[in-house]
Amino acid sequence: MAAAEISEEKRRLIQESERYRRAMGVELQNLKASTAWVPRTVGIVRAASPILALATPLIGLLIRRKKHAQATHEHNGKPKKGLIATALFLFEMARKAKPFWESFRRSRPRRVETSTSSKPLARATSVRGK
Repeated sequence: MAAAEISEEKRRLIQESERYRRAMGVELQNLKASTAWVPRTVGIVRAASPILALATPLIGLLIRRKKHAQATHEHNGKPKKGLIATALFLFEMARKAKPFWESFRRSRPRRVETSTSSKPLARATSVRGK
């Protein structure tokens, strides 16, 4: 009798595990169908990311201008940033732009002037050379 009960229990467990396998198969198919859009979307994002990287600063400027135009009515007509903050910002921007400006000046060809104004320049360069 015990052997018959054990074999009945085994048969019931086998049937139950088969039902679970089928249910898992159906769920896996649902999952595949639900996430079929992911590879295509990732491909589109990868293709568009360089364009987005270049366009982001321009979009930021457009958004900033809109916000700045709306903010003029606040603070009794005074700008949000103070004079010191603006000066620090300009100093930082000039410091960052200086290497580009210097390389631009060096890369441009200089024209030689033959007028009388070239004589003081020649003296000034000869003094520097000493």
